[in-house]
Amino acid sequence: METSRVKPGFNGAGAGLDGSSRRSGYMGGVGGPVATGGRAAPVDACGVALRVFVLAATLVAAVVMGVDRQTRTIQITLADTLPPLQVPVTAKWSYSSAFVYFVVANAMVCVFSAAALAACRRRGAVVPVMVGDLLALALLFSAVGAAAEFGILGERGNSHVRWARVCNVYGAFCERAMAAVIVSLLAAFANLVMLMLTILAIHKNSSYY
Repeated sequence: METSRVKPGFNGAGAGLDGSSRRSGYMGGVGGPVATGGRAAPVDACGVALRVFVLAATLVAAVVMGVDRQTRTIQITLADTLPPLQVPVTAKWSYSSAFVYFVVANAMVCVFSAAALAACRRRGAVVPVMVGDLLALALLFSAVGAAAEFGILGERGNSHVRWARVCNVYGAFCERAMAAVIVSLLAAFANLVMLMLTILAIHKNSSYY
């Protein structure tokens, strides 16, 4: 007698066609029982911890960069016979489009992380949360890259276009900006790990493969 070659899930022996096992895996029920009816999905403590870390790290990065400002007084000599002028100059995050993008991107990811935590028990929010995680990951890495490039330019300058380095003057400003970039980079890697665990959980709980 020829045995059936239909994979579980199509003949009713495995998970249903509604994908309930995959949804439970994404919401945190890795290998756990699938909730039925109106019951909420189980929550994975590791996934929640990673999302809380992303929320806190992006909030810290946005705040540190958003309040970063330093004013220094420099001397400008107009002529050898005149005394030098004392001119106050200010470095501020809003003067750089890269830093503005960094603050906005981290603030958006922070707000999304809070919304995702609030919706983690709702099965209908699985697909929107996954799409949002992918967008948040792209935002964080792009913002970190833009801010880090501008920071390296301020630290080293660019002799090819005759741009002088400024971090020798605004040392505290550059240090705070780099700290914010590092914290945001950690949040990006945490978001990446969370997405990888999510994909593995969906694959493990799926009966189609």
